[in-house]
Amino acid sequence: MLSTETIQAVQRVADITEVVSDFVTLKKKGQNLWACCPFHHEKTPSFAVNPDKGFYKCFGCDAAGDAIHFIKSIEGLNFVEAVKYLAKKYGIPIQEIASQDDASQLHSLQESAYIVLELAQDYYKACLQKDAEGQRIGLTYYKDRGFDEALIQQFALGYSPNAWQGFYQHACQQGHTDDILVQAGLVVQKAEKIYDRFRGRAMFPIHDLTGRVVAFGARVLRTGTDEPKYINSPENDVYHKGHLLYGLYQAKQKIRQLDHCFLVEGYTDVIALHRAGVPNVVASLGTSLTEAQVQLVRRFTKRVTLLFDGDTAGNKASVRGIDLMLAQGVDLTLVLLPPGEDPDSYARQLGSTAFQAYLQEQAQDFITFRARTTPKNDPAQTAHAVKETLQRIALIPDAVKRAVYIRQCSQLFDIDESLLISEHNRYLQQQAQRTVTQAGPRVGMQLKKQPELAALAQSAASTEVHERESIRLLLKYGHTVMADGKPLYVYLLSELADVEFQTPVYKQILALYQEAVARQQVPDERYFIQHSEEGVQKVAIDLTASPHDVSKVWEERYQICVAREEDDLHKTAFKNVLRLKMRLIHQLMDENRRLLKVSGSSEEEDRLLQVYTSLKESETEVARQLGVVVTS
Repeated sequence: MLSTETIQAVQRVADITEVVSDFVTLKKKGQNLWACCPFHHEKTPSFAVNPDKGFYKCFGCDAAGDAIHFIKSIEGLNFVEAVKYLAKKYGIPIQEIASQDDASQLHSLQESAYIVLELAQDYYKACLQKDAEGQRIGLTYYKDRGFDEALIQQFALGYSPNAWQGFYQHACQQGHTDDILVQAGLVVQKAEKIYDRFRGRAMFPIHDLTGRVVAFGARVLRTGTDEPKYINSPENDVYHKGHLLYGLYQAKQKIRQLDHCFLVEGYTDVIALHRAGVPNVVASLGTSLTEAQVQLVRRFTKRVTLLFDGDTAGNKASVRGIDLMLAQGVDLTLVLLPPGEDPDSYARQLGSTAFQAYLQEQAQDFITFRARTTPKNDPAQTAHAVKETLQRIALIPDAVKRAVYIRQCSQLFDIDESLLISEHNRYLQQQAQRTVTQAGPRVGMQLKKQPELAALAQSAASTEVHERESIRLLLKYGHTVMADGKPLYVYLLSELADVEFQTPVYKQILALYQEAVARQQVPDERYFIQHSEEGVQKVAIDLTASPHDVSKVWEERYQICVAREEDDLHKTAFKNVLRLKMRLIHQLMDENRRLLKVSGSSEEEDRLLQVYTSLKESETEVARQLGVVVTS
């Protein structure tokens, strides 16, 4: 666990402008610095960095945060990893809190595994470059595949000597224990014997998003052996193959920059596409694509192209991958290679330029792909293909996309569109029924109460607007001194003391503000912008960021006075508090009327009528102060 001092030091030292500038080019405009957003594709800059308050905000995709959150998002890291990343950038010592709980022990084991895995990567690289066996066998293999020195270095490729305890003895000399080496999957222990897992193989390190080695894929290079062609590290505390993609560490920036990702099957396919000038490519580590892997890709792009070998396009793993991507809202295209070819062999055969052209020309959506791979003049197979396609369309969350795809399906298979819509709706109903069944009877009851739910949602939304405005005024102008000589936060906290906020995040921020004031530490915007909880941080930025700056030129050069919110701040705060109270009074009155309808006794009815009268009096008084008329 990181110490509070380390986190605070990173928050204090990390300059948002410097951090963001490592990834995009910023240009000064008004009070902010601007760039095209690195989190979504755009041509006109909507991504703003506020150096004074230390946050970024995209007014296009709504991404927002401080320097730590930016590194989390753009590098795909968790909070601790992002803090360590920035600590390393700024030379801040990392202090960790010792703890004996299970989580801390697991973290310690993981760190030890990362160390020995890094050691193994360096060992295999050295064996490839400096050992006679590695040069003769390993380096020759890579060169024959067309991998030059730059690619070998980029992917940290190596070679494991054909020795039973080559790496094991090297690791023992460095002081590492048998338990850690076994846990990391680098050696195998059977009875009293311990030996290297990888022997006489080309080594492909597998990295996580931060570039740490978590596992290895290994291809046998020895002849005359019955061992499997490929073996991989076993899953352990640091390696879960269903949550990683090979090559994503090397490709993530290009994927984000090009807003497009190619997905292939093997290690050499990834490297071969890099060699062919296609760097935005990853592989699924030889397993069926998982939901976690799809979500991992979607952090960087929603546009994915699957490359199919001619022999694997129709297998179950491929079909599952298509379905998972469509269900996750991925804009999917597919490319089918000629029979007998894989991305590596075909890229070498065509050459870089022709291969890139082939990928662009042959890319097709899943409906066109299915139509073209369905035999002509075979009614049974055509009917099966249409039903399969409609079921696949029903997975897509976007209704507009579904409608477009249904029309395309009608045109490609030459079937009446109304018939396809009817069949598609039946699949949607089946999906909805399965969802209700899985969720239990509660969902079914809620579906029958949609009008009431809608009314409640509308009321809650109205209340949320005024709660949001109260928090905005508190964060942005809390320190501003009013005409009575007191800061605005004193008035707001006093007026909101008897108001129960209903929106959780606004309720949380109000409580945090009150707690800080109780400690005699009046917080400012930056206090919440740097808060560890993303929800609090996001709201603070959203409430204080603006896409527009009022230029001082208007006042200084043209003597044109621009009205400012600060000029009438007390009135603004006063009106908002009253509107919030009015909204809450109306909610209580609605609830009171509902209870009156179902009251079971005259005594209960009398009590509710008294409450209603009191609420009505409160409504009249608030309306008087607001200067509005209420009807009975």
